[in-house]
Amino acid sequence: MHAFPGTPQTVADGTLDLWNLCHTGLQPFPLEGELLRLVESQEQVATTSLVDDLAEQSLLEDLLEPSKPPRRPGTQRLHYLLATPFRYPPLPHGSRFGSRLEPGIFYAALGEAATLAECAYYRLVFWSAMCTPPPSGRLLTQHTLFRARYRGTRGLRLQAPPCAAHEPVLRHPCDYGPTQRLGRALRDAGVELIEYRSARDPASGLNLALFDPAALASRRPLDPEPWLCETRADRVIFSGPRGRTVQGFHLADFTVAGRLPLPAG
Repeated sequence: MHAFPGTPQTVADGTLDLWNLCHTGLQPFPLEGELLRLVESQEQVATTSLVDDLAEQSLLEDLLEPSKPPRRPGTQRLHYLLATPFRYPPLPHGSRFGSRLEPGIFYAALGEAATLAECAYYRLVFWSAMCTPPPSGRLLTQHTLFRARYRGTRGLRLQAPPCAAHEPVLRHPCDYGPTQRLGRALRDAGVELIEYRSARDPASGLNLALFDPAALASRRPLDPEPWLCETRADRVIFSGPRGRTVQGFHLADFTVAGRLPLPAG
């Protein structure tokens, strides 16, 4: 194992520079395990009348492949559900560890609770952006929860020292500036993947960010499960397979000073 090379970066506007504070105490090391990711069911999105399941959706994706942006190098071997996060740049506000000008990052969680909490937050963000809520007062969506194996030789745990001392910045509900700068520095240092505490999970579960598709050991999603999500103005409830209901999330779980923070707002 080798410590990171280079000189600490500085930030012109004087805001906190996590790389400058932490990099001398960081050493990349092998990380592996199993991740979870929840996606809106592809057979429901845009092509609902054309496909019935993930197998048919995969075939449709192959047919649509020529019309899409080129796949990122290193993702050709991956199922489209694993390759897509690397393929597209983040939304206009960027993501936790990536700006809108950088390659996509594969985000996931290491536990079911954190996975659902992250999804619940974004469902509430979606609800808050709707011009006219559904007359029923609820929005039902179908999702797929899947697992995948990851394995990288240059990983970091940001929930451990020295970065743990800066957890409020790493988990800030809406200011992504310091973490995006850290993500850029980690990429430049050759880091493949990182663990970090979720900014949305009330129980502070762990998330995972893969910068490099080579860190995905699985080529296809494992153990896909159908989930139903019910979103209302003040809560989100998930129903799992065989009628299993998971504790829902309330709007108050995510609000700051009485307001729902928007990503990178």
